[in-house]
Amino acid sequence: MTSQYSHLHFYRRVPSPLLQRYFISRNVVLDVDLEKLKPSEVEPILDAFLRLDSTQQAEIEAEFQDIHALSCEGGVAALVDEAAFHGDEVFTDELAQQEGFHAKVMWAFLEKPLYWRGATMFLHADNVSPSYWKKRNDLPRLPPNVEDADIETLATSISGLFTKEGRGKNCKVEPYRRHGREYFFAYPEDFAQLGVEWVSNTLKTLAHHPAFEIIFVYCEAEGSLDIFAPRNSKAVPELQKAFAKAILKLDTLADGSIDKRVYDLALLQDANFSFTTSPELGIASVEVKRMRLTLKRDNKKRITLEADTTNNPKAVYELRDSLNLPPHFITQLGIKVTFVPEGGKRAKTRTFNITYPNSCALNNDGLDLKIRNMLAASGIEPRLEDVA
Repeated sequence: MTSQYSHLHFYRRVPSPLLQRYFISRNVVLDVDLEKLKPSEVEPILDAFLRLDSTQQAEIEAEFQDIHALSCEGGVAALVDEAAFHGDEVFTDELAQQEGFHAKVMWAFLEKPLYWRGATMFLHADNVSPSYWKKRNDLPRLPPNVEDADIETLATSISGLFTKEGRGKNCKVEPYRRHGREYFFAYPEDFAQLGVEWVSNTLKTLAHHPAFEIIFVYCEAEGSLDIFAPRNSKAVPELQKAFAKAILKLDTLADGSIDKRVYDLALLQDANFSFTTSPELGIASVEVKRMRLTLKRDNKKRITLEADTTNNPKAVYELRDSLNLPPHFITQLGIKVTFVPEGGKRAKTRTFNITYPNSCALNNDGLDLKIRNMLAASGIEPRLEDVA
């Protein structure tokens, strides 16, 4: 995740030759010679930018904010994924020649505009909190239909669901593919809104028809469908049916449960439990940092244990064993995973919660996917075929 955008911060991180190429591509003439500036001399760039007319400033600033938002590890990974979808085998090597996230992303913005939209959509989906996704994993494992007519059918169905509420008159759906999953980003029209904004030098109140967002992620191999529909969770069952009819060509879809998997946290009662890892996962260590216990005789009573595991990975277990607690279940764990450092860089870590029965604060990509594979190999996260 990137920091908040600022012009000076952005100019410091994008090499001057790439900034120069950007302005030339936009036919913008700055009253400053970027080639003669030192890397730390960014104030003259801002001064020249502020001398442009307000329309140019707004357009450039919007694009710079988009570039800045993608200038992080997740953004670069999303660009690589989109390039792989397009069969670009040299993209990764070309990208590696650029130093720093901002340089990589600006280069991709200029050289590979075809990949831009998909990468920004993937990064957005990756940053959605796992708790917002509603998963169903009992769908038939059918190949998705993603022709223009199928996408239009899905858009029309989504519109029909929300026109009953006085919104959703228009809807656009954009499909993308990544890691064997089909992503569908839907944008139905929301209620009209009035907003106050500056138009040139005049403050005006203008009417807008914003879109709200719904994301579908379908995996044929798992027979799973994840839906992100913030503030529209009641519509999820109907959205599932609309998707199944338009994309999977199912005439009917029975009401289903949300993610039938149950995490086996009882395995971690044993302080000597060993997580199963493999070299390709690149996991160096796994620690339990927090433990929530629910009493067997009164499930409304809970005990939460936390301890510093910096010098003692078993500190939480030793704390538990020292308290002589009544019989209990483990109903939540706070886990820290440390990865093997690469290229002399500091080791990456990921801390997350697993909550009984089936809540896990992990996404399904990047390092999170490696952790999920470890949990499955360790017998904690059941594989979907085991619960089908």
